[in-house]
Amino acid sequence: MSSEQTKPDLAKNRTVLFAVGGVVLLVIIILAAMLFTRPARSVEAFCSTFKQENTRLADSQGDTYSVKPFTNSSSNPRDFADALGKLERVAPDNIQPDVKTLKQLFEKIDKDPSQAFSASMSGLGAEDSVNKYTAQHCKE
Repeated sequence: MSSEQTKPDLAKNRTVLFAVGGVVLLVIIILAAMLFTRPARSVEAFCSTFKQENTRLADSQGDTYSVKPFTNSSSNPRDFADALGKLERVAPDNIQPDVKTLKQLFEKIDKDPSQAFSASMSGLGAEDSVNKYTAQHCKE
């Protein structure tokens, strides 16, 4: 009788093992897909993202802050931090550090608006560089 009771237990154990294995395999596939579908750093991706973010910023309210190359202003520095964050993810290696500097500048202003003047002065070189790069590579 003991061996008959063991067969159902073994069947349950196999079912549980297959279910757990399936879940683990599914998680591995999802993680691999996420790693391999990261946006590529390229001029094309940069320009496409810039155009999308510039269009999105047109809906921003206010005129307290602005940063070139974007053509719109906003009273919310988070708008620029988010847009620059998206640009940073796809920016080619030669412009990525300047985009990152601008993103960090607007994150700093978002956390402490009293730092706006000093932060903006420290970001002038990066702003000029990103503006020139965008003008040169993202012609409409």
